[in-house]
Amino acid sequence: MRQIPSFLLPLIIPSILLLATFDSSGQEAHTGQRKWTDKDGRSVEAAFVKVEVGNVYLKLPDGRILPFPFERLSEADQEAAKRLYRSNPAGLSAQIDAYVNKKLAVEEVPPNPKTTDEQFVRRAYLEITGTIPTFDQALDFLESTEPDKRRKLIDVLLESDGYTSHSFNWYADFLRLVSRTNDFYIFEHYIQWVKDSIRENKPYDLFVEEMLTAEGGMWENGASGYFLRDRGMPLGNLATTVSLFLGTEITCAECHDHPFEEWTQMDFYSLAGFLGQRQDRPTGKPYSGIMTRETSRIEAEQRAKDPALGADGFSQPFRQLVAANQSKVWDNPERKFVLPDDYKYDDGKPGDTVVPRVLFGKDVDLSSYETPRMAFADWLTSKDNPTFAKTLANRLWSRAFGIGQIEPLDNVRDGKHAQNPELFFFLEQAIKDLDFNVKEFLRAIYYSEAWQRRATLEGPTLAEIDGNGYHFPGPVLKRMTSQQLWDSFLTLTVPDPLRHRRSVTDELGQIFNFDIEKVSGEDSIGRVALLNNLVMRTVNGSAPYASVWASESTVTDSSDGSLVKYAGSYLARASELAQPAPAAHFLRAWGQGDRALVDGSSENGSIPQILTMINGPFTQMLVKPDSLIFKNAGSERGTGDKMEKIFLSILSRHPQGKEKAICAKAIRNDDEGYGDLIWALVNTREFLFIR
Repeated sequence: MRQIPSFLLPLIIPSILLLATFDSSGQEAHTGQRKWTDKDGRSVEAAFVKVEVGNVYLKLPDGRILPFPFERLSEADQEAAKRLYRSNPAGLSAQIDAYVNKKLAVEEVPPNPKTTDEQFVRRAYLEITGTIPTFDQALDFLESTEPDKRRKLIDVLLESDGYTSHSFNWYADFLRLVSRTNDFYIFEHYIQWVKDSIRENKPYDLFVEEMLTAEGGMWENGASGYFLRDRGMPLGNLATTVSLFLGTEITCAECHDHPFEEWTQMDFYSLAGFLGQRQDRPTGKPYSGIMTRETSRIEAEQRAKDPALGADGFSQPFRQLVAANQSKVWDNPERKFVLPDDYKYDDGKPGDTVVPRVLFGKDVDLSSYETPRMAFADWLTSKDNPTFAKTLANRLWSRAFGIGQIEPLDNVRDGKHAQNPELFFFLEQAIKDLDFNVKEFLRAIYYSEAWQRRATLEGPTLAEIDGNGYHFPGPVLKRMTSQQLWDSFLTLTVPDPLRHRRSVTDELGQIFNFDIEKVSGEDSIGRVALLNNLVMRTVNGSAPYASVWASESTVTDSSDGSLVKYAGSYLARASELAQPAPAAHFLRAWGQGDRALVDGSSENGSIPQILTMINGPFTQMLVKPDSLIFKNAGSERGTGDKMEKIFLSILSRHPQGKEKAICAKAIRNDDEGYGDLIWALVNTREFLFIR
């Protein structure tokens, strides 16, 4: 064993001074590697780990973790320790609870009881990974006797592929992610870029900045899909951008001064001036001449190769290829952005060149940036922007608790109107201290007692929300989203729901990447055939990738007999299907939106939903003898009988006395009887709602 450095010997005596209120423990922070110095000038290179009752715990280069009394640190390092503590998830969660509990006490509202282990394990899996736990996962947690098993489970789930999958569903809803649009543009590269960004835990400010500054085509740079999603509608895209990322609704000001807010039409156009040089397709006479010449040449070569082509030999699929190849985000410095022809206010005239100006916050010096668009992105994502951090913190709080500190989510201008203003301003600062690390911010929320309390079963009413009357005694009761329900059905059916992951970008990139002046008619026909096959199978057919596509309604994997396709739908996680799923799909029936609107999904009930649960094909899929839940029910693990294992698989808990008696009378000791039990449990409110 190595000896402790001599200068550290007098510093490892525990102390309870100065940090008496810093009583939380936590996981090693992702930041904090620095040189630490004591008051005698002695220093050591180490990483910040945690704060606990007067000690700062530091990790030495050899891996040892030692306590360092806070009072012995230099003043600069004391400030550094406080700053790192504030960005430590365990410390943040303790402060979240302090603000929540303070507000509950003032309003004389009792906190909801703490979730039981059964309720917690189910909520943690559903909220973090988007699906209920498996039988083994639930039993592992319930049988664990570790005192910090809840935090350990949260940590494991946040690093899982399920977290990426479920987070993608969240991003997809507010970014309006689609596999293709009605004009046949394909956005799979953009979708894959979003997934990759989540997987690598890209800081949110960088994530947004990359979208706002992206250049090139989607097959070159997936982030360019953000602007191409709204190509031809630059002003509409601007209004969406400000709503999404700044929590500010300015849409009305595109046409006239806002009737209910302070924004004028000039404010809108001045902000749009930052993006006035951005274009999403090549333009100009030289380009038009080249396109006319080359499309005519390719059409003639197509017809020579295949005389059976119709009058429009330059077929629509190849138009799609050309559009994808030529649509690229770029900035034209020669382009002037001007006021519209119908501009009617005294502060400008139609046709006047617009001078870029921000809506609020610090002015931007355009001379410091290569393009005005880069200046816009820097202003929007800055920690100094008055609403960027607020909007993100509010969205993430809403994701965890069911409603935001401020509702609606696109109107967060003044944090004073939050349900808990003190907490809201703390959350804003916390996301900044974490450098917009979404995963660590969520970790802090999930660690908190407030999030681990039972859901509020009634309310809040609209009056309570509008009147700042909900004080978060616990999360609100939520029904599973369409994706959570679909993914949970898969968890009960197949061994690995994430086995089949969407993979089409490599093939699409090869198809779209060509020089139109060099491509031949024969090559164009080949590319069209490849594209038709890929689109039919993966986009229109919703297969995760082309090689898994099958025309049969039900398909099993030849290697292990597990289901790949059932009732015409591929059994892949919602994130791995076409975005959104086809109109007749289970996901759409249960509220997945068509992605035309921001946050367009719905959790409202309907008669078709009831019918899909009572006698739909996917409920029937669960009661097949070869489904995973049946195999688990017959396993040797656990001391309970099949009934107990079915309860654990579906509700993550053991059946209670009265339930055992009722079920024993209702079921027979055969597969049909246990199938009836499975059917009954998935049709309960306890299964459909997250308590």
